[in-house]
Amino acid sequence: MSAFVRRVVLLTGAGGGLGREFARQLLAAGADLILSSHSPQRLTAAAEFAARSQSSAHPGRIRALLPADLSDPASCDRLAQQVLQVAPDLDLIIHNAGIGLYGPLNAIPADAAERLLRINLHAPIRLTAALLPVLHNRPHSQIVFISSILGRAALPNISVYSAAKFGLRGFADGLAADGYRVSTVYPFFTQTDILDAPQYGGGPKRRVPGWMVDQPEPVVRASLAGIAARRRHIYPSWKARLYALVGAVAPGILPPFSRLVAR
Repeated sequence: MSAFVRRVVLLTGAGGGLGREFARQLLAAGADLILSSHSPQRLTAAAEFAARSQSSAHPGRIRALLPADLSDPASCDRLAQQVLQVAPDLDLIIHNAGIGLYGPLNAIPADAAERLLRINLHAPIRLTAALLPVLHNRPHSQIVFISSILGRAALPNISVYSAAKFGLRGFADGLAADGYRVSTVYPFFTQTDILDAPQYGGGPKRRVPGWMVDQPEPVVRASLAGIAARRRHIYPSWKARLYALVGAVAPGILPPFSRLVAR
């Protein structure tokens, strides 16, 4: 993907399943990467995974590894300052960091819900605001938000996660209306740590059937193709496109569908 050659990219959540794959494919496409994750160990492992996988004639480079706890506003601010120091030529942010939790709202501890909102919604807003001045001066700058199909249409027992993803979509829409180049990605259920996120309350253990789960490699490949084309909304699999369509034209079908992912 020549569209990423020498583009300077901040990728959050680089230690997770999608993040590792984004790092690998972006590095192969020639990007300069600033990688961030909450865990220094996972961050190092992601960088090594991306570097080992290189076969491109024009590979990119990893400019910096920046551990950060995005649930902590002060850590977000430190990350932004570090990015400005190592990448004053930043022109692409991929807000990929996120966590999940499942269960009825009255069973979810308030501190767990608030932590999810800080990581999944507040941190992207805070980081974007801090980095907008440098992006504003870059003619081809772009901001990418990894949302979810659950940011298009919610399912039962995922209210807090959906609220964060709906909020992310609304924030992205507002930035686009302000004239910034923004892309929002809506993955379907994908093989990442979020599938094993904590579940609260009674009821059946949430298990997504294997046939419903997308794999990170094709999801990231389709996402990067959409980012390169600067598409505003990106659905990186046929399942994601179908879910969004059903959610728009026949949303009543979706709650019964949730039984497929709760057994």
